Amino acid sequence: MGNLNKQQEYIIFKFLQKYDYCTVLDILEDADILEGDLYFLIKSCKYAINFDFKRAEEFINQTSRDLLSTNEIKKLTQNLVHLNSGEPEDILSELIENIKIQIVNEEYIDFLGRLYRLKEALFKYIFVSTKESKKYRVCMYGHMVSKKNILYVLKKKYNIYNGNLIHGVTHYINKYLNKTKRMEKVIEILNGERLENLIRLRNECPVGHGFRGVSKEDIEEIYGDPMEVVQDLIKVCELLDLGISKNKYDNINEIATQLIGNYTV
Repeated sequence: MGNLNKQQEYIIFKFLQKYDYCTVLDILEDADILEGDLYFLIKSCKYAINFDFKRAEEFINQTSRDLLSTNEIKKLTQNLVHLNSGEPEDILSELIENIKIQIVNEEYIDFLGRLYRLKEALFKYIFVSTKESKKYRVCMYGHMVSKKNILYVLKKKYNIYNGNLIHGVTHYINKYLNKTKRMEKVIEILNGERLENLIRLRNECPVGHGFRGVSKEDIEEIYGDPMEVVQDLIKVCELLDLGISKNKYDNINEIATQLIGNYTV
C-alpha cells in the first residue's frame, strides 16, 4: 500500500472541497494507492457525480466490511440502490447536489443545463404522481416519465396540445388539479419570472441553442446569489412532500478526510 506525503494530503483536501474526484484519484494513483477504502470511495464518487450510479455502487461495495458496516456508508449504499431504481427523492436530491457542485466550481453554463433538467424532472414528477393513484410508485426512469409519453397522455386524455412538456403540464395543473396553496407556491417558484429568465439565459448558451458565456454576475443580476436558486428548489421539493437529502458529498468528503489519515507519513 502506498503512502501520502503532507503536500499530497493538502492537495487532496483542496480538491475534495471542489468535489474534483478525478484529480483526487490521480493523486492516489501517483502515490501507488490503487485499492482500499479511500480509493474505492473516491472512485465511487467519480461515477456518482456523473450519474453512473451502477458503477458507483459497484465500487462502494468493494470497500472493507468494517467501512460498509458504518451508518454513513450504509446510508450511501442504500442511496445508490435507490438511484439505480429511479426513486424520485434520491434522483432529485442528486440533481440538486450536482447543481450545488457546479456553483462551487463556477461552472455556470453546466449549472443552467442541470437547472433546466431539474425543473423538467419536477414537472414530470408532478404529472405522473397526480394522475395516478396514491399507491402508484413513481420511477424517474422509463416510459411513464418520458417526454413522448407525457405529451401523448396530455393530448389524448386531457386534450392539451403543447409540444413543450413544462407548458403542457402547467396547463394540466391549472385545469385539472385542485388549487392548493402548496401547489400554487410550487408553480410560483418554478414558473416565476426569475427562474424563467435563467432558463432563457440557458437557451442562449451552449447547453441550449447559442454560444453565450455565463458568469456569476449574470446569475446574480437575474436571481441573486446562485445558492438561492438551490434553496428555492429544495423548497419546491418540500412542498411536494419529497424528502431531499442535503450535503451528500460534503458528508462523503468528511469520511474521505478521516481515511486519509491511514495513508499519511
